[in-house]
Amino acid sequence: MTFDELRAAHPELGAALYAYEPGVGVTLELLTPDGAQFLFTGPTAQAAIDAAFPPDPIDLPAPAPPSAFD
Repeated sequence: MTFDELRAAHPELGAALYAYEPGVGVTLELLTPDGAQFLFTGPTAQAAIDAAFPPDPIDLPAPAPPSAFD
């Protein structure tokens, strides 16, 4: 999810993405309508966004059933 997609998907949230300190990382700040504040950090903007809104897990194939050789 990009920052623009985050804002479109959650219009009820205030959002800020910043990196004030060089080399320290990026912070995503989310504000809820009731004033609660949530901070997520990561080495990149995408990592901070993924910390707040983890991507959907990849559909992995089901493991093979046990066989006589297991």
